[in-house]
Amino acid sequence: MAGRPRGEKRRARSVMATDSEWQRIGAGAAAYGLSISDHVVRTLLAPPSPPSDNTGTALTARVQWRVARAVLALESIERLRLDEADMGTAWQEIAAEVDGWIDGAAELE
Repeated sequence: MAGRPRGEKRRARSVMATDSEWQRIGAGAAAYGLSISDHVVRTLLAPPSPPSDNTGTALTARVQWRVARAVLALESIERLRLDEADMGTAWQEIAAEVDGWIDGAAELE
């Protein structure tokens, strides 16, 4: 498997699975043209994917919309509060700091 440190040897490991689970694992490996071992290792070591609506684990579109609306409303309220306190530049500094954090987080993916 690509990405294995040079000189490191693979060793046999044991996994408990039902016959039907093993068949599904084998089918998944075959779909990618991999051995079961390579498929299992690649799948488990791959970075996690963000949940999507088809997994049943993501927030619904309606909830996402409500969260975005709430965040935007809070942003407006906070911006007004800082402007009234004559601290408008603080908002710009905070926004720049957050943008920097977001840009750095994107590089971790």
